[in-house]
Amino acid sequence: GILFSLVLTLSLRPAYFLLVKVLCWRYGRSRIAACIVMAPGTFCRARLLLAVMALPVFLLVWLRGEAPHWLIFCYGLALLTLADMQMRLLPDYLLIILLWAGLLALALRLPGMPSPGPALLLFALVCVGAILFMKAQLACCGRAGLAWGDLKLIAVLTVWLPYEQLPLALLVASLTGLVYILVKRWVVGADLRAIAFGPCLAFGALTVHLSALGPTPV
Repeated sequence: GILFSLVLTLSLRPAYFLLVKVLCWRYGRSRIAACIVMAPGTFCRARLLLAVMALPVFLLVWLRGEAPHWLIFCYGLALLTLADMQMRLLPDYLLIILLWAGLLALALRLPGMPSPGPALLLFALVCVGAILFMKAQLACCGRAGLAWGDLKLIAVLTVWLPYEQLPLALLVASLTGLVYILVKRWVVGADLRAIAFGPCLAFGALTVHLSALGPTPV
């Protein structure tokens, strides 16, 4: 389990490198380079921190004997976190993979997945609500507080998490973002007007999912 989790963690770097190559091929290298907001040294430290956090998550999922689709869920959230930290971007490629993996797990009724009926209904409602919410933000504020990628990720999470866990996941994500803003403001003195909310959503979803499983069997 430790060796497998270590291999998964170490594979995040080449997997993310391949993702960036695909994005450069799809949108152009100059356009992707313009999206990068994190300096190489800072991103290297952030990537190391993510690896330190991802390793115990993969190991915990393994020790709990969860089905492999939950490793795909955790792995996809880790890659989305890297992309959002460096480029303020949640690639549609990863979101589609997570969505289809979740829909397949729903159809097969794999362990830990929510009931298909409520999950699909909530997914449709969130998609419609996201469109209306974005239009309302643009009409009232002239800009969107949440980006399309964040709303798409929330929609994907409705397929993976039971509906009763979603509000708690969003609450944990919001509190995580608030703590990050306060720490940056008080410690560094930075006046943040926007943050990468994707990592906060990933942290909230993983926290709620892992805590809902109960203690690890010995």
